[in-house]
Amino acid sequence: MEAIRIQTAQNVFIEYQPASVGDRIVATVIDGVIAWCYIFLVNHTLERLNLDLGYTARLLLYTPYFFYHLVSEIFLDGQSAGKRAMNIKVVKLDGSQPALGSYLLRWLLRPIDIFFFGAVAMITIASSQKGQRLGDIAAGTSVVSTRPRQTLRDTMMPQAADDYSPLYPQAGRLSDRDVAIIKEALQAYHRGEEQDSYLIQSLTGKVEELLGVRTQQTYVEFLRTVLKDHAHLSR
Repeated sequence: MEAIRIQTAQNVFIEYQPASVGDRIVATVIDGVIAWCYIFLVNHTLERLNLDLGYTARLLLYTPYFFYHLVSEIFLDGQSAGKRAMNIKVVKLDGSQPALGSYLLRWLLRPIDIFFFGAVAMITIASSQKGQRLGDIAAGTSVVSTRPRQTLRDTMMPQAADDYSPLYPQAGRLSDRDVAIIKEALQAYHRGEEQDSYLIQSLTGKVEELLGVRTQQTYVEFLRTVLKDHAHLSR
């Protein structure tokens, strides 16, 4: 599968590598083990307490099992425990943040995708250029790898020494998505894809606002320093 190129609201293109079928299978297995462990724990507890609950009461106790994937993706930014372990996550193909409706569509179509031991999902993912199962196609999402893709420009990014003192300590709270946007903007700038500094200037203003700072550095120097600070603080 080819890399997925997504244009963000800041007109910056970010390339993601679609999660492999193997990674998605392993993530599903991990999530399945967690879910079934919960069911086992509930049943074992009921047996130990010698409780004979009715159908409705048992169904309520099993609710976390049925909603595990939906709740996980909503509150873990497109990831479940299995996805996090395999460094993959759900993203919107239009560059926006997945909304509740997107996660809900994926969850509602999940029973179809996992039909016959996941054969439907595997066939759909393998035949899709963007690695989408039916739920992804309906929701306009895909599952991508979050492992960093090192490029020539990445190796040219400033590296901080062990005794480095961050100029902007607030950079530590930037998300992976924020960092990816800054990197892609700098790469595009250095490739000469932008004829003026409007994009870098606009992004600098957004990063300043996000961090609550005002810089005296040039736009490029500021963004490179923020990346350097974030890398140091994230060690």
